Amino acid sequence: MAKSGIHARRQAALEEGSAAYLARREEIVQAAAHIFRDRGFEAATLRDVAAELNTDRASLYYYVGSKEELLQEIVRQALGHDIETAEAVKRSRASTQDKIAALIEAMVNSYAANYPHMSVYIEDLGRIARQDSEWSIDVIARTRTYESLVKSILAKGQRDGTLRKDVPVELAALALFGMINWMHRWYRPNLKWSPEEVAKSFTEIFLKGYQNNP
Repeated sequence: MAKSGIHARRQAALEEGSAAYLARREEIVQAAAHIFRDRGFEAATLRDVAAELNTDRASLYYYVGSKEELLQEIVRQALGHDIETAEAVKRSRASTQDKIAALIEAMVNSYAANYPHMSVYIEDLGRIARQDSEWSIDVIARTRTYESLVKSILAKGQRDGTLRKDVPVELAALALFGMINWMHRWYRPNLKWSPEEVAKSFTEIFLKGYQNNP
């Protein structure tokens, strides 16, 4: 009964959506992201998240139902931001080179602005894909949506003659994702290179070996 009671209170508070409630919930999500990054999702507990916030585990249930729900919110935030950005880049009238540069900059900035949310997402993507829940299916679909947006930009570059046609779009996209996604292994906020420097270097590496030379 106690569990169903707190569940009802949580749902009511979420639906009401007061600024104070949502702010506290976001604070819990942020704390969980750091804990999951430092300890790994499987090893981390809600008690760890509560300790990070100097509170008790029971008080968290008014805001979130489980550790899994926290991870879901972390992933939603990261994916939602990246998909919106990629859609805007695709719609723009910029050149293919500028679109690719914008995509790379957006991906790198996502790690910086959403750290450690993106690290948590990349680290746990394999585990998410193995699940058969409605949420995991949605996450994988969103991931595929993002990948398709990037591939469509590369494909247009091939069609307009900006990018080499002897490199398959699928492989070029995998190379780009591999370069960016590996950031989860080494990126930290105090990195000696700024996000702008990382994005510029990655753009040079990717484009200089991919674009047609006159």
